[in-house]
Amino acid sequence: MRTLERALAVVIVVVSTLVLLLSLAGIVGTWIVRDKLSTALVDLITNVETMAASVKQGLDQLDATLTQAGDQVTALEQGVQTLGTNAEENKPLLTGLSGAIKGALGPLLDKAQELMTSLSEAVAAVNSAIEAINAIPFLSADIPEITALDELSQELESFSSEVQGLVTTIDEKSSEIINGVTSTLTTPLSKMGGTLDQMEATISGLSQQVGDVQQGLSNLQSAVPKWLTLGAVVFTVGWLWLALSQAALFVLGWRGFSGLDILPRKQKELEAAP
Repeated sequence: MRTLERALAVVIVVVSTLVLLLSLAGIVGTWIVRDKLSTALVDLITNVETMAASVKQGLDQLDATLTQAGDQVTALEQGVQTLGTNAEENKPLLTGLSGAIKGALGPLLDKAQELMTSLSEAVAAVNSAIEAINAIPFLSADIPEITALDELSQELESFSSEVQGLVTTIDEKSSEIINGVTSTLTTPLSKMGGTLDQMEATISGLSQQVGDVQQGLSNLQSAVPKWLTLGAVVFTVGWLWLALSQAALFVLGWRGFSGLDILPRKQKELEAAP
């Protein structure tokens, strides 16, 4: 009987020692994982912030390009006002207007379309990264996606069509324009100006959305280490409780193996008293 008790005590000592070591390793591992996970998540969020900043920069460049286009449209409108009723006088003015459209608005429109392509790719990357962040378990932040880009693309296509339509108007209705029918040009120019205004308003809204994304990412970046630290503390408390329980179990097993009373004598007497 004594041999069985000693064998059981040995098992208890060995198991409690292993679990105790596991608990201590768990405490150390918790903080190692916390540091590595915090670094990885902060780096991920920082990369998304960088992509969002790139989108903001692209929007600023597109806005500047459209502003230049607006200046050119204004100059064209002023040029139309110089058209008189004399056909011979109107011919060189009309040639100048046509050259201004092709030489000024054309390159600006090409640049705007290139920027739009880059923006589409950048916005898609940011939205995809935001979805990836929110898909991480226990990590969900109120980070809005960037929308209205399709609307901006459609407005740019509309402006391109209006520019092309103006060139066609000059080519096909030159006789009317030469004879002083300035409304043939002022109407499409006015429409082009309105489209540019709408595009700039859309860009302003997109910039605000990007700003909201950047703010959400900044808040998340500062919150992640705090959340992970809190989680690590909770796990540490759990591991400590397990370690203390195993330490107590180890002491009991050792006392049993050494032939000592598992419980102190006074405690046994109290429990045995009627």
